[in-house]
Amino acid sequence: MAKPIFCDKNGVWKEELKKRLERKEDVTLLALGETRGDVLAYVNSRRDLDIISVHTRYMKDKSKGIGIKIKVCKKPQ
Repeated sequence: MAKPIFCDKNGVWKEELKKRLERKEDVTLLALGETRGDVLAYVNSRRDLDIISVHTRYMKDKSKGIGIKIKVCKKPQ
């Protein structure tokens, strides 16, 4: 299983997501704080992706807020 992609504010994770999807991998995205809304919006707007699962939980350090884990794959054509 491949390492998950940690999503940051810079948007660098989008390039890594694109590379992995080209290889037909299932991809896990991890995000914290404000970034999780951006990640959800991006994944939801991509019509070529299937969302397999979405999990949320509070981080051990409560000041970091809620974390989100999204597993996606490319839709079969």
